[in-house]
Amino acid sequence: MYVGRFAPTPSGPLHFGSLVTAVGSYLDARSKNGKWLIRIDDLDQDRTVKGADSNILRMLDSYALYWDDRPIYQSKHKLMYDSWQHKLKKELDIYPCVCSRKAIREHSTPQGDELIYSGYCKTNSTKNKLIRSYRIDLRQPCTVSIDDAALGSITDDLSKSSGDFAVFKPDATVSYQLASVLDDHHTGITHIVRGEDLLLSSLRQRELQRILGHRTPKFLHLPLVKNKEGQKLSKQNKAESIKLELASSTLFNALTFLSQSPPIGLKNENPRNIISWAVENWKISNISSKTDDVKAEEVTQSTHNQVD
Repeated sequence: MYVGRFAPTPSGPLHFGSLVTAVGSYLDARSKNGKWLIRIDDLDQDRTVKGADSNILRMLDSYALYWDDRPIYQSKHKLMYDSWQHKLKKELDIYPCVCSRKAIREHSTPQGDELIYSGYCKTNSTKNKLIRSYRIDLRQPCTVSIDDAALGSITDDLSKSSGDFAVFKPDATVSYQLASVLDDHHTGITHIVRGEDLLLSSLRQRELQRILGHRTPKFLHLPLVKNKEGQKLSKQNKAESIKLELASSTLFNALTFLSQSPPIGLKNENPRNIISWAVENWKISNISSKTDDVKAEEVTQSTHNQVD
């Protein structure tokens, strides 16, 4: 059975980019008669904004994106993570890292938005120093592949594109990558729909799944929504939150961005009718990984103007 999920971080309200992901995830699940779960990724309490989770759930409900079962909170899974700790320390080839954020920048190679860690603490003594994290010692080379429903086969060497990434903190708190893998396994996730900006995360998680012997979900990476400056629409870039009163037009714009070609008359329908049409007409083949910046800007600007 198909089991999908939408996993927002409660660091603020939903914006158009996160809505596109939610819509794509929901439609893919419902078009295949699957379950759709909500997981609140609130493990990083420093990024969690009080009340953001309730706001996100209210918006999803108002946009007719109805989930199955109760929402899952990562912060409530700490006992599960702890129970895995000793097992994982034996199965994962890890080493302590004492690098501060400044040191990580010094011992890493910039590559786009990523910092490729050199493995400094693997070859230098960490004795009597404050341990800040435990990193996975990736095999050399670490060739990982995933099959994406829209992009096709994706292959990369993580030892070059990622470097050894953190999996634990000294207090045994698991990293985002490992927590996602454990939660997806625990909840039986079979399909993951997310933005193309998380391709590297998908490859990292695929490697962890291989090591742990977990089944790898099927992937669908969606084109990114960008603002007029060409930046990914995000909370960091002060993206406008979606509005309850503009649910119908915003859903229409999300479907347009996903190349689903909704009929113009649908724009004035209520969210339930829009989503019902979208489920019946969902076509992954329409989604192009080559969605250009102009199209993304036009759709985003249209929504932005309506919000203003």
